[in-house]
Amino acid sequence: MAETLNPTPLRKALFRRYLLMLAPAAVIFGGWAAYRQTGMAQPATTATDIIGPVVFIAGIVLAAALPLLYRINFVRNMVGKKNVESGQFLSFQLNLMSIALLAPYTAAAGYIAGVPNFYFSGTFLASLYAAYYYFPSEKRVIQEMKLFRVTDDKAA
Repeated sequence: MAETLNPTPLRKALFRRYLLMLAPAAVIFGGWAAYRQTGMAQPATTATDIIGPVVFIAGIVLAAALPLLYRINFVRNMVGKKNVESGQFLSFQLNLMSIALLAPYTAAAGYIAGVPNFYFSGTFLASLYAAYYYFPSEKRVIQEMKLFRVTDDKAA
């Protein structure tokens, strides 16, 4: 039953993926910020009129739209089933998190490209949303496990 299933192994796997996805983006931001402070970095100014909207749209799509569509698809696939095995649930959550945590990379790309502040700010906010919403807190993992009625399948 979902109430007796231990969320700790699932949460550890999710947290590991969370850090593996988010840490490089943070290093890119920090590294580029440090490089900009040296005065040697010159952001691209020729194509920012095109890159800005592309980065903005990609950030919103990756942070909100694609995860929502992926979740809807998973729910549709689980229709009629009484519960979800922990292996399926973990795979779904890892993929969902991986999709959403690509958004910080679009923000980093916009930062490096020197897109206008409007586009960068929107992309950065979408990235913060993805990082916040998909953080695998114990409460969130337990709530999702109850929602999908996760059962033990010896895979987790």
